[in-house]
Amino acid sequence: MKTSLTLIAVGLLSFGAHAASIETPKPYQLLLVDGEKTKHSVLSSVHSAQVGAGKHQFVLEYVEDYSTRQNIRVMEGDPVIINVVTDADTELALQYQKPASYQQAKEFLRDQASQVTVIDKRTNQAVDAEIFTIHRPAGLDLTRGIQDYLKENNKAFSGRTDAAVAAAQAKYGAAPVDADALDMLKHWWDKADKDTQRAFQIWAIQQQ
Repeated sequence: MKTSLTLIAVGLLSFGAHAASIETPKPYQLLLVDGEKTKHSVLSSVHSAQVGAGKHQFVLEYVEDYSTRQNIRVMEGDPVIINVVTDADTELALQYQKPASYQQAKEFLRDQASQVTVIDKRTNQAVDAEIFTIHRPAGLDLTRGIQDYLKENNKAFSGRTDAAVAAAQAKYGAAPVDADALDMLKHWWDKADKDTQRAFQIWAIQQQ
């Protein structure tokens, strides 16, 4: 389902002058950008990211404390998935009416996808975006649970942005990309320890 959000991205990766940005104001925070975990933690949250032109996937979480002296009320919404295509220098923002109370938040979180919209900040116009929620996964590692669910349901970011494909074709020709092989490489990369990842990077550079 579509929603009404405002996303303005700034800063996980450096893409130079030709970067798109997305911002997710509180109480939303960014958990994953294109399948990669952000630097969020229990003590700090991430509300912006920088990406290149092309297709992208952002995973957000709504967390707000509505506790009173009498009751502990921390609202945690189901993960929100946003798939969107950006141009270079696009400034996106997540737009929604922030709930003012615990009760309003409960109503809001029942159907987040219809409550948020992605807009272009320069024009204040909504942009085409696929927005949906998934059930909050069980377990301690929320981001891994989300990514595993997306992969199992063929909804995960494939890593094949337009910019990445164009760059690969310019260097290696227009050979088709084997999506299954790419997913398997990414799987084993995630499983490897840091020393093994470094060894693989050195090997990959030597092959060029």
